[in-house]
Amino acid sequence: IFRFRGGSGPATAMSGILSCLLRPKDSRSCCDLNASFCGEDAFYRDAFYDCEEGNKSHDTLFASAREQARLKLRKGHMVAQYAAFELERKTGVRDALSRCVGPAGKSLENGMESMPSLPKRLSSGRGPLLGGGTPAWWRRTMDEWPEPGTFPPTGEGPYWSIGSGEGFMVRDGPDYKKNRHKTKSIDSMYTAVSCDAIRGKEKLTDIIMKHAHGRLPPPPSVSESSQGKAPLEWTKNCNLPRVICINMMMPYTTGVNPMARDSGCSFVGFFHITPETIREAMEKEPRPGVRLFREFWEGPAGTPNGPATDPNRSLLARVDSRVKKDQQRGLFKVIAHCLNPEDVSVPSKLHDHNGKPCLITKCGYIVKDPNLEWLEIGIDVRGFNLLARKMLCSLRHLLPRTKIHYGFLIQGVEDEDLPEGILCDMFVHGCDMMRDPMELDAEPAQQG
Repeated sequence: IFRFRGGSGPATAMSGILSCLLRPKDSRSCCDLNASFCGEDAFYRDAFYDCEEGNKSHDTLFASAREQARLKLRKGHMVAQYAAFELERKTGVRDALSRCVGPAGKSLENGMESMPSLPKRLSSGRGPLLGGGTPAWWRRTMDEWPEPGTFPPTGEGPYWSIGSGEGFMVRDGPDYKKNRHKTKSIDSMYTAVSCDAIRGKEKLTDIIMKHAHGRLPPPPSVSESSQGKAPLEWTKNCNLPRVICINMMMPYTTGVNPMARDSGCSFVGFFHITPETIREAMEKEPRPGVRLFREFWEGPAGTPNGPATDPNRSLLARVDSRVKKDQQRGLFKVIAHCLNPEDVSVPSKLHDHNGKPCLITKCGYIVKDPNLEWLEIGIDVRGFNLLARKMLCSLRHLLPRTKIHYGFLIQGVEDEDLPEGILCDMFVHGCDMMRDPMELDAEPAQQG
């Protein structure tokens, strides 16, 4: 059973199913929901290989038929561990089977997934606004942790803090495809300026134009950007955007019930270009990470207030279907690294994927400012496979105890593109995706 864009009810769902089944194989747009149980985008091939980095037994995997068998075994092992974890968590081992089967005559309607009850959160009043005319939610739903280099106690939040780009394992040469060597990242090209949790009656997209009214974070002061050197400010000649907005769209349900409306919530981060990145972007030969992002920035993208059906808007437009995704340069990736896994109880197999990359293609949108000042990238977790969505719904009660380092980057493959560089990053602490998001309809935007 699938849930499709627009409309509701059996007729609409059936119409959507037929259009999905009859779409061309190379179609760039379809339903929001990923029908794959354990496929892309969430369980990226590279993530499974990353679990055994540096093992030379993988040298011939990409040229042999056993590659697929080994991948399926690894995925199957993880699915089995998660299934056992869920049965024990919900029912206890002894009566797992009887509860799984359920009493005879139980109706399908009663067993259907439904939307959880959502508490309404109004403006918290915490944190300063970014200037006249900014929306009421901006920098008001999550505080910035005030002590750089430290983290809040486990369970306290929600907070966010600026990342330095350090500590992620990124691809490095020589000959990554053969050696699969990784190294620790050392910095980032953009610095975090805000993080907010918001939700509305519908799924939130196009944050800058629709929900921030075209407003952007102000540039840093000259004293902040110069850092002892000649004052340096962003201009259109930089060849890179001044501001990046990342919109992480999180569902509240798995989506298997087509009748359940799920607007979910969004975690929205804004990032500003650093002076060092401005300098490098204007050089003939910048480092590999900056050059990759410059090429990514020049690639296809949607336009502000443009149609959602524009094929250039989808990150899938950047994929070459003839090449395996983990061997394609220039694709967008996300890394989520939980810093305190010992404080949360999850299947041990999931720890193997902590800090591993996730390619964003089918579930990602990209919009570029015609004036070249900003870039917005959206990541819709509804496009992840069913297992990933199920795990999010089952384990979200643990999120308030987590401290997670999020990093975003552009994939490199050949030696000239390595090591990969972190585009932007931030830490998020103690976030509750059910209680923390602000209702956008609950308070009107403040106009300047």
